[in-house]
Amino acid sequence: MPTDLTQLNIEQIAELNPDWIVTFLKRPVSGSYRNVTPAGYGSILELRVDVDKRRPQERLSGDLYTHFTFCGIPITYYTGYFASPAAACVSWLSNGNLVQSYVCPKISEYFRTATLEVDRFQGTVFPPTLDPDIDPSPSGLPSSVDIRDTFLRSGIDLTVVHDDLLNDADSNDAEDNWSEAELHDLMEARFDRFSNTLQWNLYSVIVPKFGDPGYNSGYYGTMFDWGGWQAGDTFLRQGSAIAEDAIRGREVDSLYDSSAKKDRLILQTLIHEIGHAFNLPHSWSRSVNPDSGSESFMNYPWGYTDNGGGETNFWSNFRWEFDDPELIWMRHADRNDVIFGGRDWIGNNLSADLKPAFEQLQTPVTLELQGPNVFDVGVPVTLGLKLTNSSTQPVHVIDRLQPEEGLLRVIIERPNGDIVAFIPPVRHLMAPPEPFELAPGASTLTSISLSFGAKGHQFAEPGEYLLRVYYPCFPIGFVATTTQRIRIAYPLSRGSEELVHLMTSPEAAKFLYYGGSRRDPAVIDKLTEATERYADTDPIAVRHIAAALGRNAARIHKRVDIKKGKRVIVADCADHKTAVEQLTAATTQLSSDYGRDSAFDVLSETRLIKQLANSHMELDNKEKAVSTLESTIKQMKARKSAETAIEDLQRRLKAVKRRK
Repeated sequence: MPTDLTQLNIEQIAELNPDWIVTFLKRPVSGSYRNVTPAGYGSILELRVDVDKRRPQERLSGDLYTHFTFCGIPITYYTGYFASPAAACVSWLSNGNLVQSYVCPKISEYFRTATLEVDRFQGTVFPPTLDPDIDPSPSGLPSSVDIRDTFLRSGIDLTVVHDDLLNDADSNDAEDNWSEAELHDLMEARFDRFSNTLQWNLYSVIVPKFGDPGYNSGYYGTMFDWGGWQAGDTFLRQGSAIAEDAIRGREVDSLYDSSAKKDRLILQTLIHEIGHAFNLPHSWSRSVNPDSGSESFMNYPWGYTDNGGGETNFWSNFRWEFDDPELIWMRHADRNDVIFGGRDWIGNNLSADLKPAFEQLQTPVTLELQGPNVFDVGVPVTLGLKLTNSSTQPVHVIDRLQPEEGLLRVIIERPNGDIVAFIPPVRHLMAPPEPFELAPGASTLTSISLSFGAKGHQFAEPGEYLLRVYYPCFPIGFVATTTQRIRIAYPLSRGSEELVHLMTSPEAAKFLYYGGSRRDPAVIDKLTEATERYADTDPIAVRHIAAALGRNAARIHKRVDIKKGKRVIVADCADHKTAVEQLTAATTQLSSDYGRDSAFDVLSETRLIKQLANSHMELDNKEKAVSTLESTIKQMKARKSAETAIEDLQRRLKAVKRRK
């Protein structure tokens, strides 16, 4: 080791073994450094040094800002700088000449600084500080773990603010279910630090249960945000939520048979969702070093494959840590890739995924996209996805075919040649699925909605699109559809152009995706007016709008108001009369000019008809509910619709007839 580091220049220091530097200095140097803000025009370098202390990643990175004064107002904006692991220094060189040097005093022992604001519904528990020495667990764990401590040990100075306790004075369904629309509205309305800017502030909420529209006992957590729709609006990954009752309901042998063990899963789940907000993918799905055997927050306990695999082995080896690729990402990735409100996960080049010559493993199941080849512009693109056992033997498959559930992968090539992965606005953390047996020749069918992505409307421009869907087929690999071509038609009139402009706006698109929201009454008024103005010229689009208006009217909508100084959950009642009017309009058959009877795929139509029948029953009109179901069953049989949809409506019809 050199005896005097002060005689070396910065390039020579950068080549030294980090252990030598630490030995010489006798104190840790890892952390954040920043030069003094210049008085006039100049630049600011925030340097992150990661060469010692806990789990060093032996690299430097930094953010470069330009600073100037305009009309007496100091302005600083981010210009970006990311140093590769092998070459990082604070001397700026151009063609071998020194351009700028930075003297950066240390400003923190940590690499990033952020704030988490947590609201929770009364009756839920703020994730406690707990002793992780819970059977099963590895030896040598910290004496206690909580949210803040976990991130401090990861090099992130995360301040956790337990903000508001949401009381339930007026709403009678707050414990039953929170829809995704309600969660998103809650974030926008009650996130104290919510701002139209990139920021190191994150919102999380703890409620008993959620699902969309009904309670899903296997739906544990979600990272959500509707940002990214227009220029200057890229505010993604700002909200997360967990459903405490659903998580506490998990039972696997003796893994969760005590309050402490359930608390452990709750804390791990919330930190998992916070990890997504830092733009971390699941450990098995990242483009660099994917690892289903990772003992990380970003793995699923039930998806763990190392050390014999299984949920018990995950907890036996889980050390309450992120793994090295995740630490590198959170500490050193480009600021806009990590900061809340920044870029969403993109991954590697996707062009190979659409090539017809792409080969997949021979599998006993096939995956097929079904639906129209042509869509009116602005009309939500919803396609059927059919998984079929094409072998002569029964196979076990997992029925998780929605993009929001994290297994399905959809690739889209746009008319301009851009190729993107579809990223839904909501991501679900689900309980492990139970594989079910699919008999030879049998199929399972679902519908997937692809228009509304986290980063904007996917089919806003007329032209030709190519689609391909991939689905993991454990344990034999994956199964893929063929590349399917669809066309988005050009608007036929100026009026149609105006309707498309409305339907692809951020506010209306959010309303269509969630199936309603009471947060913006002006949007409801505009959409209602559109169903009247464009009923004759754009009947398919109008039916999709009416469907969303009907679903919205049929729901109870929770919101938070201030009453007597407390944030109180109140509920707006369902309007079943309006629901009947809009759902009836939505499900009215199309004329023969369109070559099909319904504006919807068969599963979406089935859901709408069931909701329409339910609203009739809420209005004490049993006869109308029965006739609606009977006529739809007859129509579906005539057009030879999927048997699963017909059987679903037949079961609902029997249930309605039994009710007094």
